[in-house]
Amino acid sequence: MGNQIGSISDDDDTRAIDVINITVRAIDMELDSRDSSCYQQDPLPIIRSKPSVEKFQSTDMYKEIRARCGLIQQSNEHFNLLRSLQQRENGLASPGIASFSSNQQRNIANMYIPNQKTARLMSLDSKVYVTKFNKSGTKLLTACQDGFVRIYDGSKGTYHLLTRINARDVQWSIIDADFSPNGQHFAYSTWSRSFFIMPVNGTADDCQWIDVESQNSRVAIFSLQYSPTGDKIIGGSNNGSVIVGDVQTRSTQILRTHRMPVTDVNAVSYVNDKDPNVIIAGCDDGLLKVFDLRVSQRSRNLSKAVVSFIGHYDGITYIDSRNDGYYLLSNSKDQSIKIWDMRQPSNLRNRGSARRQQRLLPTWDYRWERVPREICNPHKALEGDSSVMTYRGHRVSKTLLRAKFSPLLQTGQRYIYTGCATGRIIIYDVLTGRIKEAIEGHRNVIRDLDWHPERSEIISGSWDTHINLNTYNRNMAKKSLHNSDRLTSESRVLRRSRRLANRNMTPD
Repeated sequence: MGNQIGSISDDDDTRAIDVINITVRAIDMELDSRDSSCYQQDPLPIIRSKPSVEKFQSTDMYKEIRARCGLIQQSNEHFNLLRSLQQRENGLASPGIASFSSNQQRNIANMYIPNQKTARLMSLDSKVYVTKFNKSGTKLLTACQDGFVRIYDGSKGTYHLLTRINARDVQWSIIDADFSPNGQHFAYSTWSRSFFIMPVNGTADDCQWIDVESQNSRVAIFSLQYSPTGDKIIGGSNNGSVIVGDVQTRSTQILRTHRMPVTDVNAVSYVNDKDPNVIIAGCDDGLLKVFDLRVSQRSRNLSKAVVSFIGHYDGITYIDSRNDGYYLLSNSKDQSIKIWDMRQPSNLRNRGSARRQQRLLPTWDYRWERVPREICNPHKALEGDSSVMTYRGHRVSKTLLRAKFSPLLQTGQRYIYTGCATGRIIIYDVLTGRIKEAIEGHRNVIRDLDWHPERSEIISGSWDTHINLNTYNRNMAKKSLHNSDRLTSESRVLRRSRRLANRNMTPD
């Protein structure tokens, strides 16, 4: 009897394994469907106040964007593409030019920015942390929690896989990555005490690394970037320091942003892609600090910053420079994106009162708690806030979300695009502060995304393990315009008090 029970055929084993696999897949599909419905229904935060653009309209950046996008002429007429094409054929499109000027081309291109998920390019095995094009857009790099770096062909929009590299010393996940200026190498960071450098066309055996000298045994590099000259790599770490690594000598230098190593540096960036000396660090207490690598003192206690910026109620998650040496943006856990003018730093005498304001808001952990309502709609700006523009409407939680300027040559940097914890891509109009597009397509937070330098395409990577291609869809644009008109007409009759007020204003 025992022998009969113990003797099970290979076919029975196969069938049993198939049943288990089918059951597991069914459970995964059920959980996935529940997760999908949850994130699709998760609304964007309600912002009570309108964007304030008065200060921003007086800046050089506002005027430059209007000029680059062909918006200089003050006309009440809407842009008519058919009329513009007729003028071009008659040689009247632009004085002295037989075709459209570059500014007119950007004006037309901005009518066709991405507004819909077009395709799912890849479905991977784990959360996607990095999605990044090289400078020319011919290569797309993705990095996931599975420990693999994948590089795809981005030259023709096919995005077929070129190489897959097994990363070293991942521990938790690949956190950030960046291409070298010449596009021949890339560097990545993990929850470890090293920068890792690899050739784009290499293998795992070609990996080199720069070890970080630190007294803290557990070091994580949350953000990294190549210098414009390609000879250095900067990184922000969890021990309150900015790490400067030399690619040739493999040596490192440490810049202390705070006296006590308890404040994480979540984001780092060069201020200008032509200057390898000036960098900016975004800290977890909401402070931005600018360092000049030629003069900043490197000590165990504190490195002197050139200037600092106050304005965010909570920690910085990402910094993106406009690459003009003056303006940059920062994304923050206080659910806002701010634009800063490097020529208008904050007065650190307001630091104490700003801290007291920060303590008045509820404390929360952005990794797993919901965003408190008070953070989405603060009663007033932080004391000493020197930012020139603020954008609100996206949700920042779970991870360090990226926000970036749209490409200069293609759009004139008319837009800011960012991932959202609701699974949407949010595109802001820089000039008005309003949301231009909210692209759905992911079921979980979008940590990183990148706009192709030459094509109107956004590649987004999400914690739902998918990488999506987002482009312009004409039908979606018509639907969005129809909904906007409908909401505008309905807003006139929403409140009874407004109808009564209009009736009372009407003469007898």
